[in-house]
Amino acid sequence: MSQGKVHQLQAAYAPAEDRLLLRINTTDQMEFRFWLTRRFVQRLWPALRQSLEMQPGIATLDPFARASMVEFMHEQATAAADFQAPFESTTPGTVMPLGQHPVLAIHAKLEAVPGQEGLRRLHLHPAQGYGIEVAMDLSLLHAFCKLLADAALSAEWHLDLTLTPGVPHTLASLEGGRVLH
Repeated sequence: MSQGKVHQLQAAYAPAEDRLLLRINTTDQMEFRFWLTRRFVQRLWPALRQSLEMQPGIATLDPFARASMVEFMHEQATAAADFQAPFESTTPGTVMPLGQHPVLAIHAKLEAVPGQEGLRRLHLHPAQGYGIEVAMDLSLLHAFCKLLADAALSAEWHLDLTLTPGVPHTLASLEGGRVLH
C-alpha cells in the first residue's frame, strides 16, 4: 500500500449521511476516504487526547499542568497548520486504493511508534477489507484533532471534543465572561 506521507487531511460533515467524511491524500498521490460516525468519533477521542497527554515531558506533570501544557501545544501546532488551503481533489493520476466511495470506519487503534519519540500510528479499518495506517507526528495529530472537533461541532453532535475536558471548545471565544459560539 502507500508509503507516502500525509499531504492533506479533511474532515467535513455530510448532513445527508449524518457522518463525517474523512479524506486523506498522500504525497504519492493516493486518496483514502472514510465515513466516521458520531459513536466512532466519540470512542476515538479519548485515545487521541490520551496520546497527546502521554508525550515525554508532559505525562509526569500534575493533571492541571498537563492539561495546560497540552492546550498550549495544541494552540501552537494548530496556529502553524494551514487550514485555509482547499483540499486537493482527486486528479487523473490519483489512486484510490479503498475505492471511489468512502468506507465506514469501524475499527481504530492509536499507538506509539517504537523508537520514534512523539510519532503515533493511527489505524483505521472497515468491518471487512483493507484499511490504512497513518503515521502522525505531534503537529499532524494536533491538526487531526482540530479537524475532527470542528467537523463534529458543525454536525451539532454535542460531543465534548476538547483536549481539556470541561473547558469550552477552542472555536468558542471568551468575551466579558460569556462564551460566544
